[in-house]
Amino acid sequence: MKIRECLDANHIYVGVDLPDKEAVLAFLAEKASASGLAVDAATLFSGFQEREMSFTTGIGLGIALPHTTSSQCQKTTLFLLRLASPVDFDSIDELPVDVVLALIIPITNPSEHLQILARTARLCKQQTFPEALRQSPDAETLWEAIRRFEKDAEIAWYGGEV
Repeated sequence: MKIRECLDANHIYVGVDLPDKEAVLAFLAEKASASGLAVDAATLFSGFQEREMSFTTGIGLGIALPHTTSSQCQKTTLFLLRLASPVDFDSIDELPVDVVLALIIPITNPSEHLQILARTARLCKQQTFPEALRQSPDAETLWEAIRRFEKDAEIAWYGGEV
């Protein structure tokens, strides 16, 4: 599964000012709920919190990948949030997070997100990918940068687009 198949430019938020991890998760739950992916934001927020309690989704390099399931979600949907200022996310490298890629996953296919998490982690190993996430000025440019990086990575990894 490709990031560009799960991420819509309307689900990218740039320069959002939030004080902490709880506010980030609440913001994402509200946006996902408003998109019709859950009955209410509280259910998604609770799911995000539950996942964070089991193990941090702060993967390092200032990036977090929170995720939860929803019975209303028909396909895995990604939200990207670039914060105005980094927040503590209990990341594995102890660095604060300023880029959050949040997944809402169908309850009928709870392992579907593993492909996206693996692909994102692999892209993040390329120094220029996290830089592009931080430097794109707006949602459209950011979405296009992700699309381009993902396509270029497919060529490098597999010899062509897959």
